Amino acid sequence: MAQSSRRFFLRDRTHHEHTELDQLIGPLTSEPAYRRYLKSLAAFRIGAEQAMSRVRWPESLSGWAPVSLSVMMQADLKDLQEIHHPMPDFPPPASLPALLGVLYVLEGSSLGARFLARQVSALGYTQDFGARHLAIQTASPDNWQHFLRLLESAPEWDADVAADAAHGLFRYAIDAVRHTDRLTETSHG
Repeated sequence: MAQSSRRFFLRDRTHHEHTELDQLIGPLTSEPAYRRYLKSLAAFRIGAEQAMSRVRWPESLSGWAPVSLSVMMQADLKDLQEIHHPMPDFPPPASLPALLGVLYVLEGSSLGARFLARQVSALGYTQDFGARHLAIQTASPDNWQHFLRLLESAPEWDADVAADAAHGLFRYAIDAVRHTDRLTETSHG
């Protein structure tokens, strides 16, 4: 079995949704683009983290926790005088493989955080104002590597269940962007 084969399996199975989400968000090179991203990501992340809070944490993941962004995202929204618009509940993962699929998406988002932090720093958003959540993500680079080790060594694995859960969370993120866009059209159009 190749190193990180579960990771690459999940990456391949979610490539379409990941690409769709990246294209939907687009570059964060203007204040309106960043505000849209922040409102969308907050709706997604807060909903996903609430689902995770209802999960009975498995022994195989003890000693490790995903990076939580909800509190910092709410502070970032407050900095920009934006309001959190919640999404419908995301269902908590019902098995270890489903949990691993969800965690793959949540933790994987840290990989792009450095790039996003550079983009938004040009707009004046920093770890102290408006981009705290990105600072938290970029401050924990080892968390992703630790997760990958846990992913590869998980005692229970069902590739299809994990991929379906990852796919579902990507769809939830895409829905969060569309939800934000609908609210913006309603209030501005």
